[in-house]
Amino acid sequence: MKLNKIALALVAVAAAPLAANAGVTISPLLLGYHVTDDISDTADKQRDILRTGKNLQENTDRDGNSNGGVAKESSLYTGAALGIELTPSTQFQVEYGVSNANGEASEDSAKSGANRFDVEQTMLSGNFLIGTEEFTGYTDSAFKPYVLVGAGQSKIKVENQETYVSDVTGETVTAGTEVSSSKDTIGNLGLGAMYRINDALSLRGEARAIHNFDNNWWEGMALAGLEVVLGGHLAPTVAVPPMQEPMVDTTPVVVVESDLDSDGDGVPDSIDACPGTPMNVVVDERGCPVPVDITDELKMELRVFFDNDKSAIKTQYQPEIAKVAEKMREYPNSTARVEGHASKTGPSARYNQRLSEARAVAVKSMLTNEFGIAPNRLSTVGYGYDNPIAPNDTEEGRAMNRRVYAIITGDKTMTVEQTKDMVVQ
Repeated sequence: MKLNKIALALVAVAAAPLAANAGVTISPLLLGYHVTDDISDTADKQRDILRTGKNLQENTDRDGNSNGGVAKESSLYTGAALGIELTPSTQFQVEYGVSNANGEASEDSAKSGANRFDVEQTMLSGNFLIGTEEFTGYTDSAFKPYVLVGAGQSKIKVENQETYVSDVTGETVTAGTEVSSSKDTIGNLGLGAMYRINDALSLRGEARAIHNFDNNWWEGMALAGLEVVLGGHLAPTVAVPPMQEPMVDTTPVVVVESDLDSDGDGVPDSIDACPGTPMNVVVDERGCPVPVDITDELKMELRVFFDNDKSAIKTQYQPEIAKVAEKMREYPNSTARVEGHASKTGPSARYNQRLSEARAVAVKSMLTNEFGIAPNRLSTVGYGYDNPIAPNDTEEGRAMNRRVYAIITGDKTMTVEQTKDMVVQ
């Protein structure tokens, strides 16, 4: 298999800036079985399309039908794909794959001296993987069925395996000579499913039908592979109801003219524009409270603990996250730094680093999607297992280290009534 071609194709596509964002998917290896000659109509049409190549018999029988050419046998398919999630259950992928097989020569091709062939078929296509949850609603199930729809280009190249002298042209054709080729437009239609092992890895299985539009034949494919998600899956969007504006009392104040000072604020009732002022409140010449601006600072912490090798937030911590969101709405300029951590388990430090980042992103996504906190007020960072708060050699210690720690800070300026015992800075 010419895996170097697959690697070059992936490098070219991965150069796009999308690779820095969440929801980028990579299927580094797709293995499948590519069915061609088992479909007799396809094999016959392949022979007809490829029969006019160099040193292949170009002949017709007495009914005017072509009887020379080569058809590709069914074979192993090797490919790779790079994609980006458009929604939490739908993505667009660019896929490149190769299948190499022996060529099945017609009887007349063999008579010309061509007996054995190598046939290489490369396919480059863009496919939409549309999850069924787009129609049924998002669920927490690890099993994610999808429908595949796409299109692309197929190239077929035929080379002879042995040197021979053509009985048709009399030329000597050396081994490895390209004797025929075809470049066609294809369409893909299939059914498949992802099984999410965790937030970063999924198993993939698929059955696909491939239609060659230029030559009107069908091919089939069954494939399986592993999909890696960079930065974590897109989170489902949850609508947050708009906040209601507080009711403002616009009832006019009735001034009762009297020489009494009913509220004891030092202003007679006859000129007191704000009767009933509390005794300790400082008032102006009209008897109304004197406002003063004070700054109230916010500093709070949030701790969320996770199960081993998981980044899903457990239900018991959602009320704590809701309290943080309520405070952040109360302090509009407040910000939060969300730190993700992991215990020292798992296959590698890199894996734990990505897991800690996914945990921090999960808390940020809940604050953003479920509680309406602006994303630019939240920052995330993952520390892997570099900053433990407990020993990693016990289960209790590892459970403490699988955490997200968030620090929320901010302040707000409030206008309040100045009291006589208040020290104004």
